[in-house]
Amino acid sequence: MKVFYKFTILLLTVCSLSACKKKDLPAVEEGTPVFMIDSKVNGSAVNIAAGKADYFMFTSHNLDGLGINVLSGTLSNKQCENCNHVFTISYRDSYYRNNLMINNIESVLKPGNFNFYNGVDTLGNNTVQGTVVNFTAYAPAGTNYTYSWNFGDGGTSTLANPTHQYTEPADYNVCLTVSSAGYPSKTICNTIAMDTMCRFQFNQSASQNYVNFFTIGNANSYAWNFGDTVGFSVSGQTTSHTYNQAGIYRVTLKDTLAGLSCNNVFEKDLLIGNFTGNEVAAGFNYNYATITPMAPLPADSGFGKVVVNYTAPNGNKYSTYNAFVAHNQINNNFVVSKASPYQNNSLGQKTYKMEGSFKAWFYNVNNANDSIFIETSKFIMGVAFP
Repeated sequence: MKVFYKFTILLLTVCSLSACKKKDLPAVEEGTPVFMIDSKVNGSAVNIAAGKADYFMFTSHNLDGLGINVLSGTLSNKQCENCNHVFTISYRDSYYRNNLMINNIESVLKPGNFNFYNGVDTLGNNTVQGTVVNFTAYAPAGTNYTYSWNFGDGGTSTLANPTHQYTEPADYNVCLTVSSAGYPSKTICNTIAMDTMCRFQFNQSASQNYVNFFTIGNANSYAWNFGDTVGFSVSGQTTSHTYNQAGIYRVTLKDTLAGLSCNNVFEKDLLIGNFTGNEVAAGFNYNYATITPMAPLPADSGFGKVVVNYTAPNGNKYSTYNAFVAHNQINNNFVVSKASPYQNNSLGQKTYKMEGSFKAWFYNVNNANDSIFIETSKFIMGVAFP
C-alpha cells in the first residue's frame, strides 16, 4: 500500500519554537514515509511519522545571532502552533560560522555522538551550572560518628556536612550511612527533589524526652509517625511529642495530599533522652543554592552540538537547551548512526537524512520548574543546509 508524505520549509530559531503560520503545501509525492520518531515521553509511547495522521517533514537552515549555521528539521502536524507532538532537531555548526556556504557538509552531518548545546557552559571560575545542595548530618551531642554519603548520581562523600552539586532536574535518592566504633552501622535514605514544589523535610528542637517538630518546604497536609507508635498521627505544620522513655526513634513525615506526583515521605532518626543502648542515629537535613547566570547568553558552542525541541499536545514547549539555568545532559546522549544526502526540498535547498537515537531532559521554555524526560528508540529526520 502506498503512503503519502510532504516535504517543505519552516524557519526556526535554535532556542525557541516560533508560532507556525499557514503555508501553501507542495504537491503530494508518492512513496514510503521515511521520516519518523519512535519515542517515550515521560515513559509514554509517542510514535509519529511523515505521511501518517497529517504529519509532515519540514526542513530549514538559518544563521543565529552569533553567526552560527543552524540546520533544522521539524516533524509536525498541519503546520499549527499547538499540534499533537512536534519535534525539531537543530544541528549547530560553529565551524562554518558566518559562512553561508557549507562546502563540506559531510564533516558536519555525520555519524557519531553529538553533544547537547547548553548555552552557557560556565560561570565564574569554570563552575558548571546547576543546583548546589548543602547536607547536614544529624549528630547528637557527645557522639563520635563517621559518615558515608551516596548522593544518588554517583557522587559520594565521607564528610559530616558535605556540599554536592546536581546538574539535572531529577529526583535523587540520597543515602547516609552512620557508623561508630563498637556499634552496628545504620543507613537512612531520602529522596531529594530538584523541583522546588516537591521539597519538604522537618527539623526539631528537644528538651530531654519532649520534642517540638516543624516542617520546612512545600508539604500540603501532614501525617507524623514519631517512631514509638504504630501508624501515623495527623497533625499540622508544627507539632510536639513526648516520648515515654529514652531511645533512638525513626520519625517519619508524610504528605497525604491525594494525587501528588512528588515523593511524599521524609525520615530521620532522633536520639531521645539519655539513651545508652547499642545503636546509632542516622539522619540529615539539607538546603539549596542555585547557581544561575544573571543574564545567560548563548556562547559559541563549538562544532556539531545539537538542540532538540518538543511541543506537547497541551501546547507546552520544551527544549534540551535550558534558558533559565545551563544544565549539562550528564548520562544522556544524541547518537547519529547514519547520515546520507536526500532529495532537495520544495525550495530547491539541499537536504540530508539523519538517523539515530537520543535521550535527554527537556526543559519548559516558559517555566523553570517544569521538565520532562524523552528517550527515542529511533528517529529519521531531514535537515536543510546552505
